[in-house]
Amino acid sequence: MTDISLSKQVVPVITTVSTTKAEGSTRSNLAYAAFILLCFWAGMQILSLMARAPGVLEHLAQGNDATRPRIEMGFAVSTVFGLVPFLAGCVLLGVVSLVMKFYHRHHF
Repeated sequence: MTDISLSKQVVPVITTVSTTKAEGSTRSNLAYAAFILLCFWAGMQILSLMARAPGVLEHLAQGNDATRPRIEMGFAVSTVFGLVPFLAGCVLLGVVSLVMKFYHRHHF
């Protein structure tokens, strides 16, 4: 990648070095954790609704085009082709991030 550096800073940056932890970091961490829990809760509610309501997932997978054949998809098929690749992608991203973390920690 290209490194572009300017001779003068466009926006002056005031750097302060502090040995104590900022007081607002605990509150912001708690707010962030609550936000993440809210997102997980909302996602769980949506998945639960889709699993309990018959035909909702199939209806969402359908297009409005009448020329296409109607798809009847069972819960097991939608789980295998929907949830499993998503979880596999999440695991892959987690493994890559852990490898990058350990690589940067031990080489720098």
